[in-house]
Amino acid sequence: MNDAQTWTLIGGFIAVVSIMFTMLLRLVDAKVGGIESRFDSRFDTIDLRFAAMDEKFDARFQSMDTRLGAMDTKFGAMDTKFDSMRAEMNTRFDEVNRRIDHLDGDVQALTRHVFHREDG
Repeated sequence: MNDAQTWTLIGGFIAVVSIMFTMLLRLVDAKVGGIESRFDSRFDTIDLRFAAMDEKFDARFQSMDTRLGAMDTKFGAMDTKFDSMRAEMNTRFDEVNRRIDHLDGDVQALTRHVFHREDG
């Protein structure tokens, strides 16, 4: 074999290896593309499921907010009732205290009268 044949053989070998490498890269690219499309479809499905869950949770949180708002309104009404009851009870206790104060003065006057004491 002479130099020209050797270089021709080397060039042919390089061409065959390049063609095989290119075919391998195309095959790998096609497989990766197939895997990517399968993952994309699965991720799209997962995204749809998460979106549905978000909607359910949003609806439930809205429902809870509505219920808590109603409870706040009821507690506000109860606070108002308790405040009015507290004011009424304070008024009644003040009246009882006033009567007890008058009764205490009457008892002292009766005690002085019964024991004939005028010292006080």
